[in-house]
Amino acid sequence: MSTYPLLSLSVWLPIFTGLVVLATGADRNAPLARMLALFRGDRQFLDYHPLEDWFDIANGGMQFVELRTWIPRFNINYHLGVDGISMLFVVLNAFITIIVVAAGWEVIQQKVAQYNAAFLIMSGLMNGIFTSLDGMLFYVFF
Repeated sequence: MSTYPLLSLSVWLPIFTGLVVLATGADRNAPLARMLALFRGDRQFLDYHPLEDWFDIANGGMQFVELRTWIPRFNINYHLGVDGISMLFVVLNAFITIIVVAAGWEVIQQKVAQYNAAFLIMSGLMNGIFTSLDGMLFYVFF
């Protein structure tokens, strides 16, 4: 079983990489923006294979659970976890990220960094939606 926060990585790495892609700037750096986005998409897909490998299909409960107190006054927690359906959604989201970045390789010629950054950030937020176990956290990601 994993001891590192796979689900937090599935949320925050695409968002962080999206911000880095956005920082590449104007369209003169379009090849760099495309390569960074494709690299993150590929890594995202490869990094989440442990979800499939370590996921126990005999266990009907939440797995890879991460629980941290976020706003204790209102009992709001940073609470992530996956079950059989949400685990598949996270892996599917990683696969779709690769497809979308590759499909936009030649089609998107203007504002390349903004396009790829927006998609990577959205990918991270979608993983947050799929894995959040706290209503307020779900709302923040949504």
